[in-house]
Amino acid sequence: FFPLFFLKHFVWNIPDDIDDAFYLVLMIVFITPTANNIMIMVELGDKVSKEGISRLLGWQYFFAPALLSINVSIIVYLVNSSIQS
Repeated sequence: FFPLFFLKHFVWNIPDDIDDAFYLVLMIVFITPTANNIMIMVELGDKVSKEGISRLLGWQYFFAPALLSINVSIIVYLVNSSIQS
């Protein structure tokens, strides 16, 4: 995770007692589905884009439970391994 490395070493100086929990929450926010953000942008577009994006979001919500569970497991593992090292 290059963004995590970049933030941790060059941008934010997070205190050591909260840094692991902070980065866990930060990574979980980055992997959540993007439906609300996309729907706001689509409402400003035309009818063709609304239908296509609606179909795409339907597939995203269909696969989200499995993919989100896998991603959260990987992130928790990475945070846990950084705590132990």
